Amino acid sequence: MEFWVIMLIVFVVVAGVGGWAGVAAIRRSQLTGRQERWRELERRFHRVTMDAERYDRSPGDALAAPGWLDRSSPVVRGFSGTLKRAARDKYALERSVDPAPGARGRNAGSGDTASRLSPTEKDLESLELLVERVEDAYRDADRAVRTTGWSTPGTLHVPHAQFLLDPRWGRPAVLPRLGAVTARDAERSVKDFLDATYPLRREKALKALRERADGAGAAYRAQKALERLMATQRYTVDRYGFLWPGSTEIEHWGVYRTFGRPADLPLDDAPPVEIANALWSLLPDGRCLPEEELLEEARTLLGANGGIGTGITESLNAGIVRGVQSLPENVRKVIQDVVPNGTFIPSPRPRMDQRLHEGLLEGLVTGRLQRTADGRICRLRAAWP
Repeated sequence: MEFWVIMLIVFVVVAGVGGWAGVAAIRRSQLTGRQERWRELERRFHRVTMDAERYDRSPGDALAAPGWLDRSSPVVRGFSGTLKRAARDKYALERSVDPAPGARGRNAGSGDTASRLSPTEKDLESLELLVERVEDAYRDADRAVRTTGWSTPGTLHVPHAQFLLDPRWGRPAVLPRLGAVTARDAERSVKDFLDATYPLRREKALKALRERADGAGAAYRAQKALERLMATQRYTVDRYGFLWPGSTEIEHWGVYRTFGRPADLPLDDAPPVEIANALWSLLPDGRCLPEEELLEEARTLLGANGGIGTGITESLNAGIVRGVQSLPENVRKVIQDVVPNGTFIPSPRPRMDQRLHEGLLEGLVTGRLQRTADGRICRLRAAWP
């Protein structure tokens, strides 16, 4: 056999072995990266568990938030149930993940779960969604416990239980700043932004993210992060086009914001269920109002009276009408035939009235409100879960 043929064969064998080793090294590196991400998610999960348990172990923490010791509190019981379900779901997820190469014989009781697993991107997304829901539940429960204090067991001395879970109750609908939108932080920053602003129209959210994303490529990363949050069901879009957290039961959401100054959003950007919540809040037990009177109070409460914009529109229309009156009669008659009511510039008032009526209908359909035999509107639903 010729020498060059032998060398060629040797070269092919060496190249094949080297290529296989390179591919194996890349796969090991990718697996190591996914395992490290799994460890970080586990650390976040255990951090929530430790935070919730520290009130039983630390007298100082217990004195700072004694409500956590009240096991009859619906807030504490609700979070405890959420944490138990999450632990079961996490264990089931771990059982469904393929074992890492060479890990079948390892001790299943080892504390480093990630080293025994070969998680896929889908597995990591499932674990991240589970962890985020637990973190959100703990944040809401801790806020509720600290807001109510500790009076009598199981009693919530607040006007509305949803106020405990969302401090935006009755406050202006403002859009916060957006955190860092680097490749690593984009998804977390966009989620934090949405958590502080939902419900928000999808197109309005995209516009706000683009305006607040600083740096080259930041707007694109923010948009992709939003798409990823929706693809993984951490945020969903309702039939009206509003973004909601995937864990939120819209039917039982009981918060409302205001939309006059200094809000960043107009009433047009409020979903019907939010307006229904505002109408509900205007009707304490035993109070019933005629429909138009209730809607008029809602205009004031929500800041939907038009404000400066409506005043400018009315002034411009009045000025145009005066100008038309100075024109020759034949010209004036043609203009009046085209614009019979003298409304040259449309007012936002009819659109706002339509939104209020949509909110009223939503309140009636969802059982928040009821219409009596004499046509008045009263509260029907007495409480939220």
